Amino acid sequence: MNRSRVELLGSLAMADERGERRRAGSCLSRFRRLIMATTLAAAMLMPAWGADAPAPVAGAGAMTPLVLAPDAVVATGNDWIALPEIRAGDGAIVSFNVLSMHDRGLLQVQGSPKVETGPEAGRVPALAPWIAVGSAQPGLHVDAWHLLDDWIPVATTTTDNVRARLTYVASRHARAAWIRMQLVNQGTSPRTVRFGLTANWGGLVRVIYAPSVIRGQREQAAAPAWIKRTQVFSFIENETTFAWALGHPDCGDASRSGDAFTATCQRVLAPGQEVAANFIVAVGLEESSAEYSERVLAAHLAEWGDQAVLDGERAWLAQRLRTTGDPALDQLVNRNLLFSSYFAWGRTLDTEQFVGFTSRSPRYYVSAAYWDRDAMLWSFPALLETDVTRARDALDVALGIQLRNAGTHSRYIDGVTLEPGYELDENAAPVIALARYWRKTHDLAYLKQHRPALDALLAGIAGHRGRAGLYRTEQDAQDENRRAIYETYDNALVWRAFKDAATLYRTLGDTTAASRYDEEARQLRRAVMQHLVATGAPGADGPIFAFGWDGERLEFDDVPPGSLLRLPALGFVGQRDPVFVRTYAWLHSPHFAHSNAGKPYGLPGSYRVPYTTVWSIADHLRLDAGRAQALKILRASAWDGGIVSEQVDPVTAASIPGGGAFATAAGYLAATVCDLYCRPARKTPPKTATDEGGRP
Repeated sequence: MNRSRVELLGSLAMADERGERRRAGSCLSRFRRLIMATTLAAAMLMPAWGADAPAPVAGAGAMTPLVLAPDAVVATGNDWIALPEIRAGDGAIVSFNVLSMHDRGLLQVQGSPKVETGPEAGRVPALAPWIAVGSAQPGLHVDAWHLLDDWIPVATTTTDNVRARLTYVASRHARAAWIRMQLVNQGTSPRTVRFGLTANWGGLVRVIYAPSVIRGQREQAAAPAWIKRTQVFSFIENETTFAWALGHPDCGDASRSGDAFTATCQRVLAPGQEVAANFIVAVGLEESSAEYSERVLAAHLAEWGDQAVLDGERAWLAQRLRTTGDPALDQLVNRNLLFSSYFAWGRTLDTEQFVGFTSRSPRYYVSAAYWDRDAMLWSFPALLETDVTRARDALDVALGIQLRNAGTHSRYIDGVTLEPGYELDENAAPVIALARYWRKTHDLAYLKQHRPALDALLAGIAGHRGRAGLYRTEQDAQDENRRAIYETYDNALVWRAFKDAATLYRTLGDTTAASRYDEEARQLRRAVMQHLVATGAPGADGPIFAFGWDGERLEFDDVPPGSLLRLPALGFVGQRDPVFVRTYAWLHSPHFAHSNAGKPYGLPGSYRVPYTTVWSIADHLRLDAGRAQALKILRASAWDGGIVSEQVDPVTAASIPGGGAFATAAGYLAATVCDLYCRPARKTPPKTATDEGGRP
């Protein structure tokens, strides 16, 4: 009974997690469990703020520096609200968003009434914190950024001996996020300080790939008197269709000028004196739900203490953090694992359904749409690494609402076709993910439940069997139509799906189906080796794997999202297989037009993604011949403010604009690194399989 307060926090978080796994009761009951845990924790925790960092929760990643360029952005979020564009320079939140099933994408609140696609630095922010010391004009310039537990952003700045810290928290159960502003007078004389937050209700934008302004009426007004110090912002078409609220429970002064609303605190700080205030942004379907979401979080922060609420979040995060033994690599891995979890998956505000998408950030050029490949091959392994319950929820999406159009190029979050075109790798992806889930959990009940989905996916693949025992696709892994419809990578992926299907059917007791798919896999591998391995690639020293075949001619090429370099990772061939060795050499030679050969951070690209890509880095980490170069790039690149981007410059390792905040690929790279290096897993890279059926 003499456990420390830290041990108690850990046990409470674990109890909360067990409750989530059981899925007992409603969302409200889960929320009440969090309240009980936080209440007990608050009684044993003393809120404190040192000069540099808070005391870390046991087992958490503590406070680590985050190095950012002045024009970079920071992101955080939860299932209900995302803050994808927190400006590094001034801590302003350029936009925030929610998921809407009705709108089939993101609803983005922004400070401008029009679509703005330029740099974030030039935009009017939706929310802007500010500080003024003495008679100085309000403003804020961030001196440094840190992360709590590789996820929660913390900004610090000092003005006229007043040091300020801003912590951005998206509590996982809340339909809200909050900013904690803490100021301390480090000087020797009193200082008059004003500080607060300005909200600009400029516009509501729907984002599916590109942003589109929604036409309607924007209103704002104070919440009812019983919800104190809260401003409510409404979007009205025929009626209110979305609302958000800004709570300022610790600041009594408020003013409005047009679309801008400002909450202000004013204090006189003696030397060494501290002051803190919380600002809450909450979301809802209409005014009442938004303002009450704010009220609930405000009550938690007031009654149990903001430090206790924060520490509760940190205790939960601590269970999901991994270590490679290298702090710099740990931050990259953990942050991208969590980014993939909350920016590739979330819950719609209007139907509360769990949905998947490429990215919840408008910085990625095809955000807010669903691909089986992205969801099941790239992000799903990251979920399986950190949160099995969430991984099961993600698999439910692929085997549920998205199943009817499995294999279709891209879909809206509700499963309706967005861009038509059949892609073989997308049809196979959920089968491979289901097998991964089974190997991790041995959840037989889940496997039995989704037997019909497994049958349907395999039937879809069977419908695309073509010449010589190979399977055809309309579009490649870059979503492009190609003449060579029998692609080597896609057929190797189908081989993997058939091997996995045989295992799953054998587990289900269907030995006839298991034997069938074992034989299908054997015949398919033979067809690939017979028809898709050939001489003729310029400069190649013998037969290599072709990109694909149109039934008459072979095409020698590669595409990083579905690369020939991934064949050993699939178990299709060993990395020392002579055909693969020659293929690897050719793709890295000047004979391949997109090899990036000789460049300091170069790895093979393609005509569509010509630079060094995130997929190439991940795939090379699993290859003895490419691992050193992949690690070099991994450490050298600043990425998109530390979040994985689609491509980096092969000469400088700088992120290529347009492909930033790539949430599904963030999971792919982070899960690959973790699979190789994370503890308590292997400390050194494993040997890659050298036989046909081996697994890396």
